[in-house]
Amino acid sequence: MPPALARCGNGLLHDPGGLIQIADGKTKAPRRFLPMVPEVWTALIDRHAEQDYPAMGWVLPTGSASGHIEECSATFHHREALQRFTAASAANEAWKEAGSTVDWADAVSEVCRLAPESLRSQSTAIQAGCKPFEIYCLRHSALTMLAENGCDAFTLARIAGHSSITITQRYCHPQAAAIERAFGKLSGGHKIGHTLELPTN
Repeated sequence: MPPALARCGNGLLHDPGGLIQIADGKTKAPRRFLPMVPEVWTALIDRHAEQDYPAMGWVLPTGSASGHIEECSATFHHREALQRFTAASAANEAWKEAGSTVDWADAVSEVCRLAPESLRSQSTAIQAGCKPFEIYCLRHSALTMLAENGCDAFTLARIAGHSSITITQRYCHPQAAAIERAFGKLSGGHKIGHTLELPTN
């Protein structure tokens, strides 16, 4: 799995790293390439290595007719994971209320039948508590976070595959800090050949 490169205009869209190709969707502008965040790229590289570097095959194989994970499969696994997290969070709360001296992961493991090592790796989410949510909310959260971190509406529309900027605007909620940052970029004057010196005649 060598680093994937894709040209966009006169430059590389992502180098080095991987790209995700969106081939179809519900809107008129679904086809696009998106760069992977480092965590996703690293996870895929590690998975490829664990499988002894196969030349072909599915990244997430399943026993389904297609041979790979599909939307319904992802929904099922998401629901199953939420049930486990919710049960683990409830068991953790019961452990705290009981004032037990037993290690929290060992106590929760007995109730939920999950390995203590797995519980410790997800300790932040379990101890904070986990409320059920639809898997589609992850997309909404990601787009909102991109907007909050300065991604303009037109770029965000391209990332999301929106056919209209009007749809994208629901993810953009400029706060006072964002407005200040925008004006802060103008400090020192705009740079289009002007100087601070007045002409003398």
